Amino acid sequence: MTDSSANAEFGSFRRAATWQNLFSRFDTCITLIAIAEATGVILAAYAAKWLYLNLFLHVEQPEWPYLVPAGLLALIQYLFLKQAGLYDVAAIKDPTVSYGKLWGALATSFLVLLGILFVLKFADWYSRGWFLTWFALSGVTLIAIRISAMARVREQIANGRLFQRVALYGSPEYVNAIKSEAQKADHSLAIESFYISEPAEADQSALAASRNLVDLKSAITRGKFASVIICLPASEGAGIHESVRELASFSTDLLLCTDLNPFPVTVQGGRTFGKLRTSIVNLVPLSERNRLLKSMIDFVVAGIALALLAPLLALIALAIKLDSPGPVFFRQRRYGQNNAVFRIFKFRTMTVAEDGEKVQQAQRNDARVTRIGWFLRRTSLDELPQLINVLKGEMSVVGPRPHALAHDVLFEQQLDHFAQRRRVLPGLTGWAQVNGHRGETRTEKDILNRLQYDLYYIDNWSIWLDLEIMVRTMLVLTRGAY
Repeated sequence: MTDSSANAEFGSFRRAATWQNLFSRFDTCITLIAIAEATGVILAAYAAKWLYLNLFLHVEQPEWPYLVPAGLLALIQYLFLKQAGLYDVAAIKDPTVSYGKLWGALATSFLVLLGILFVLKFADWYSRGWFLTWFALSGVTLIAIRISAMARVREQIANGRLFQRVALYGSPEYVNAIKSEAQKADHSLAIESFYISEPAEADQSALAASRNLVDLKSAITRGKFASVIICLPASEGAGIHESVRELASFSTDLLLCTDLNPFPVTVQGGRTFGKLRTSIVNLVPLSERNRLLKSMIDFVVAGIALALLAPLLALIALAIKLDSPGPVFFRQRRYGQNNAVFRIFKFRTMTVAEDGEKVQQAQRNDARVTRIGWFLRRTSLDELPQLINVLKGEMSVVGPRPHALAHDVLFEQQLDHFAQRRRVLPGLTGWAQVNGHRGETRTEKDILNRLQYDLYYIDNWSIWLDLEIMVRTMLVLTRGAY
């Protein structure tokens, strides 16, 4: 099977898996609850206006002035509820333990809204009685939505329609014991086991279903699991470290369950599945909602850019054909998100097109660069065809820059955390590039600097950071390019 057909098959499988699992994921359920709550507080604003002003005070006012504070509160309360952990799976499955947090987050949201209206000199437009009535109705509405959602969630879990796909990876004895405990405590878990070594021959059922790290990586790449838990005893400290190294580059929640203390790797807190306590090694960088938002922006930006730049792209293609023999495009294999291999599009700027185990980096005054290639590289116009990769869903407009496969393998050998860059889609431009780290990587320090900026971007992603990088990219296009 060729690379292109294999990638096409993988792409179609990934899309099918995404749609198949969309409505069985807690992420989708939580998104619907968030939308319902935002709608609820907006409707509560109008209900409070009718109850307090129309019915109690017999005052007639138009409805439209109340849309501004209602819309603002819908956004503010979402942010504070999310910050309070009220959109976590545990809070959705049993909201009774979170009612205090809910009222606290809602009260804080109202105070922030009042502060904004005061600064904008709009606070005097609205009655204090209306605000108090709105606050009470909003709280009751949110609790009603949570109770209704909890009943629906429990029904879906009982029917096997709503679940969390979790993979356990580790020694057979440890994995099987933890799997049994976890499934008894939490019926929403759909657990699959992967073993670091073969089960004992006496355990024929486990032996028949035995799957290893290769199978696990393949399943994660297809987006099958929301979480992966490494399960190894205290005697396997080296195994824990190696397992984290192997799995840290995937876009999934990576957790650790061990009785080893202190941990051989850095952890970021804890998470509980029923009675199973785990430690967080990595979390998915972007939630499902943020991934959708980023994808929409990518599609719009890439589509508009290709349409506007079509005449320029045609002129560049003609210039390349007239300048030197060879194809217009240079296509090279690169690692994408979750280590999936794709072929990147660039305008050909050299007399050779390397894509093997050894790939020489471009250098200043490189003899392989053609005459038109020098101009294209200097202005970064050779990167424009990667907009096609963005439309195909293989890249993003903003993200860590992908390297040739041979370079990635070399860099991974030099730096333990290098592969973590592949937890998100690679980008046309990135945080490292706009901060001066582009061009040839001559030393290990050069690689480390890029890695630090890339990991900062992944850990601190926001739409505003993406927009900042896009703007700054236009200002530094020619800096460090050759």
